[in-house]
Amino acid sequence: MHVCGVDEAGRGPVIGPLVVASFSIPEDKINLIESLEVKDSKKLTAKRREDLFLEILGLPGKHFFRILSPNFLNTEMKKYSLNDIELVAFKEAILGLNIPIKKVICDSCDVDADRFSRNLKESLGNEFVSCEVIASHKAEDKYPMVAAASILAKVKRDELIKKIEEDSGFSFGSGYPSDPKTIRFLEDYYKINNSFPDFVRTEWKTLSNIKSSVNQRKLC
Repeated sequence: MHVCGVDEAGRGPVIGPLVVASFSIPEDKINLIESLEVKDSKKLTAKRREDLFLEILGLPGKHFFRILSPNFLNTEMKKYSLNDIELVAFKEAILGLNIPIKKVICDSCDVDADRFSRNLKESLGNEFVSCEVIASHKAEDKYPMVAAASILAKVKRDELIKKIEEDSGFSFGSGYPSDPKTIRFLEDYYKINNSFPDFVRTEWKTLSNIKSSVNQRKLC
């Protein structure tokens, strides 16, 4: 039986996809993950993450990526909360492994980790009745399996962001609202086009703030 870790990358950005990654390995092989000294992807350099990405995929385990595009998020967030959307994505990432799983460990998207654990187990259905589901805040700091999933998700999202920049011809920074380069790009694009490109998450409050700010300046 396998033990599975699940985590996401890209919950906060206004640009690009949200990536959920699952990684599972036979219970008696968990020491192989521990020996890699994996940790939260945000605490690793890009080079170290990329090296670990390949090492993790080289282990006798399975992985799955559930990629939520900006267009998908824009549509779904008109109807559901981001927590609800992520719960479904976590479920799909686990089911996508298509393997018997004894234990699932994941980072909690909900402020109530126990509630997220219960909801995730219920959503997985009858085949997972005997599966232990653990959700925890900062799980990537506590569980190597979740740290491994964190690394897979982060590197995959970085790859997708790089491809968006290459395909669009734009350089927009990290895509986070806290990044001045990202905000300048969004403001400049909106000034010229009166809209945002399709790789932007228009349901994020950052976008409505930019629209209001740019339109207000046009009136002055």
